[in-house]
Amino acid sequence: MKARVSAFRFTAHAGGAILLALLCAGCQLFGGDPAQENRDRLTARLDEFTQVPPREQLTEPPYIKGRALIVTIKNDPPSKLQEDPVYWGGPNQDKARALMAESPEQVETVVLLNYSKEKADSYQIVGEKGGVAGFREVCELVVIDRSIPAVVHRKTFRAPDLPSATSISDKQTDVTSSVSLDTVRSYIVNLPRR
Repeated sequence: MKARVSAFRFTAHAGGAILLALLCAGCQLFGGDPAQENRDRLTARLDEFTQVPPREQLTEPPYIKGRALIVTIKNDPPSKLQEDPVYWGGPNQDKARALMAESPEQVETVVLLNYSKEKADSYQIVGEKGGVAGFREVCELVVIDRSIPAVVHRKTFRAPDLPSATSISDKQTDVTSSVSLDTVRSYIVNLPRR
């Protein structure tokens, strides 16, 4: 009889601990994470924010007004991705955190990073017929001041030339030289602020 009581007490304590853990998790789940909710609201409005206004009012020097939403747009495959300062790393991370909008209400400037590829070369496969195409990545940076609204700056970044020879895997269909993310990110965080 004594053993049954002890087992019951242990089960009651363990059950209480589990119930408390579930309750805390439920509070977090239902209370939500405000930072994540703001990111979700920004993501929900990406199509709106990434519309390029027809008006261009290019300025020298270029600038970023207030906080910015930075969006990477790729065509192959089609995607729009909101940049997050956590992934910028290195010396740019703190600057990026201070620059990037955390909610839709903070977005005064939109920076679009439109990536595409341009044909740069082709490679012949040694000992076989055929070859693979060589491409150079291009990033067109577009800065939009939403208060005007107008495009206030454009800049194009091109990847370096392809090497004259390269090794590829048997599944590889092309060779692409990529734009330096560090160069693009450094350029953005060092634009003058208004």
